[in-house]
Amino acid sequence: MNTAIRWIDTLNTAIGKALSFIVYILLVIVLYEVVSRKIFGNPTVWGFELSYMLYGFLFMIGYAYALKSKSHVNIDIFYSRATPRKQGILDIIGYLVFFFPFIYFGLKASYQFTIQSWQIMEHSQSTWAPPVYPYKTTLLIGFFLLFLQGISEFLKAIYKVKTGEMYES
Repeated sequence: MNTAIRWIDTLNTAIGKALSFIVYILLVIVLYEVVSRKIFGNPTVWGFELSYMLYGFLFMIGYAYALKSKSHVNIDIFYSRATPRKQGILDIIGYLVFFFPFIYFGLKASYQFTIQSWQIMEHSQSTWAPPVYPYKTTLLIGFFLLFLQGISEFLKAIYKVKTGEMYES
């Protein structure tokens, strides 16, 4: 159990930290596009399109790192007051009832979406017309990484229930 948790957490932490540098590339592209559009009155097609692709990429791949870092929205009216054992029970219920079914449908839909895009070698409809099938693949990868992190968090919840203590990684 500890090996699986450490492996998944290490994987998603490494991916999250490595991809965080893309924010700087995104910043430069958006800045270029804004200056080009607002100051020179000459917007670029590629700037807008590349910026939303990079943002979507970061958003999707960053899901798992956000879950590991406890950065997702959480309503903890009762949770914060509960003992670790009760928190673990709430987590287990939440993962079984909400998280894993959501991930199942997300993986199923994104798999079909990705396969279809690769089959037709989909390109953007803009004049720049970059390929979008690699970009759409990030949806599937993001859901898969989120699924893995969900397994890690689920195992941590089991640990809380068994020991009555928070899992320390």
